[in-house]
Amino acid sequence: MIELYQFAPAWGLPNPSPFCIKLELYLKMTGLPFEVITENDTRRGPKGKIPFIRDDGQTIGDSELIIQYLKDKYGDRVDASLTAEQRARAHVINRMLHDSTYWVLLHCRWMEENGYRAVREALFGGLPWPLRVIIPPLARRGLRRNLTGQGLGRHSRDEIFRFGFADLDALSVLLGEKAFLLGDTPTSVDATAHAFIMSLVGPPIDNPMRERVQRTANLLTYYQRMNQRFYPSLAVAR
Repeated sequence: MIELYQFAPAWGLPNPSPFCIKLELYLKMTGLPFEVITENDTRRGPKGKIPFIRDDGQTIGDSELIIQYLKDKYGDRVDASLTAEQRARAHVINRMLHDSTYWVLLHCRWMEENGYRAVREALFGGLPWPLRVIIPPLARRGLRRNLTGQGLGRHSRDEIFRFGFADLDALSVLLGEKAFLLGDTPTSVDATAHAFIMSLVGPPIDNPMRERVQRTANLLTYYQRMNQRFYPSLAVAR
């Protein structure tokens, strides 16, 4: 039994982290037996991050490295039939979502005031006093430094959302009229894309990125299609 360690659920979603949702969804796609274990202390992960897995005495961190480990050990149950071009397309989409869209998502949740209020309540509201007062501003300060170091935090609000809209528009064009990003069957890149769309649409946090997805018909239909297949309790649009 594979043990999947991830944050506690929030906002009625499987997880507040797109990387945890992505990995859980990939495991669902493979059909491999796994158990979800709640872990909120990132220091317990081998990379100092969550999610991570334990399998046959090994502990593996980072969602991409975990997926590669699972493919190597159990066979490629999801992407085996992809062509070289499809694999390249999937790689580019993954990199865009991981290395660009993710930072805009962090801005939405931590730098926008309504996002910060929602995150503070959902993720830290259950902590005992005074931790629930002390930890959120410290976390926000650290993420602000990370955003500045990465580069996105050096831009104006309008510029930040311009970058985010470009990502969502590109994803919409690449999806087109297809059922899934690479055709009629969901693959691992759909686990990533769905996780990020869920992370934007699912939480009750109004922001321009959420509104952009809600106004992009094929992305919203895709989100519902994925939910119907993998998370039927979320199949009603939020």
